[in-house]
Amino acid sequence: MPLTLTFTDTDELLIAALHKRARAHGRSMEEEHRDILRNALRPLPKRPLDDILRSMPDVGLDTDFARRT
Repeated sequence: MPLTLTFTDTDELLIAALHKRARAHGRSMEEEHRDILRNALRPLPKRPLDDILRSMPDVGLDTDFARRT
């Protein structure tokens, strides 16, 4: 079932930015708005923790991060 969203009291600069972004992507403001919502609300893909840890840059020695008491 289609749903209609109506926004009131929206900042004119925000509307202009949406219009500019839609033109840059070659689509209507409505299509652009849907794409923004879709990307903002889409669940992030789950990655295994070891994958995330391996992707972190090597930024120093373990002793650089030792707790000082």
